[in-house]
Amino acid sequence: MSRRKPKDDDYDYGDLCRDLREARKTARKAHGLPCPECLRLLPKAHPTILLPQQRCKIHGYRDPRPRTEDTEYLHKKEQL
Repeated sequence: MSRRKPKDDDYDYGDLCRDLREARKTARKAHGLPCPECLRLLPKAHPTILLPQQRCKIHGYRDPRPRTEDTEYLHKKEQL
């Protein structure tokens, strides 16, 4: 079974999810920092990479840096 070739106007949920994953990956490379609690408490494990204002799911540490326009795509934007 072969995949059909997508047209320019074809855009489905799978493409949207793939684009969001890629955008998050590039944001993490550009702005991500390791969780200091992960580094302190679990020195042999890979630390959680946090974006500004993101919370570590393991330790509850929140990155104190302010959000930037580059990382804002992860959150709902308020309508004025």
